[in-house]
Amino acid sequence: MKRIKLILCDISLVHNINSTMGRFYSGDIEGKFWFGVQDSDDIENLVNITPNTEYAWKACHCFAEIDCDVYCKTCYETKEEHINDAVEQGEYDDSCLYYEECSHGYCLDKETHYQELLDNMNELKTIIPDEIIQTFDKIEQTDDILNAFTGVFDKYLPVINEKNEEENREERQKINVLVARYTLGYQIEYCLRTTGSCNVNCEY
Repeated sequence: MKRIKLILCDISLVHNINSTMGRFYSGDIEGKFWFGVQDSDDIENLVNITPNTEYAWKACHCFAEIDCDVYCKTCYETKEEHINDAVEQGEYDDSCLYYEECSHGYCLDKETHYQELLDNMNELKTIIPDEIIQTFDKIEQTDDILNAFTGVFDKYLPVINEKNEEENREERQKINVLVARYTLGYQIEYCLRTTGSCNVNCEY
């Protein structure tokens, strides 16, 4: 795993801010990166993987497969039609029909990444306080895990808050970094275990 990057911030505000601000991840799993705590490339702390750069077409903003297409064939009959629409919308100033998204994608598969993920998750379990890990152990194994917005992980929040009150500022930050990472890994583990793959798009 990468070394933990400590970003000092007011941890007591993290969970409230998370509900209104932050960067999202979506795809086979959904959720939001912890504001002021979690990097958008945190998956790389769980498995050895290189992200894919995501592109979108100008004017229509559809997903762009730039290695295969030179314009959006879903929305336009010809490249010229796409160019004209981009010009009308003022998006063709650089003579390019696509732009890089503020996100990157990860494609994980069980055969390649599952054991490494389990190993790193087990290592995290030795560092995260037992009281918090016990709340994860009680989570019912259903597809709700794939979507953090279902509230499936909410039960550990009171435990974290209680633990944070006992620790100094730097230790609180360390705990939150690790729990945020463990939560993401927990979702990926369930997805790989039950479907064999996990594709995630991460905003940055």
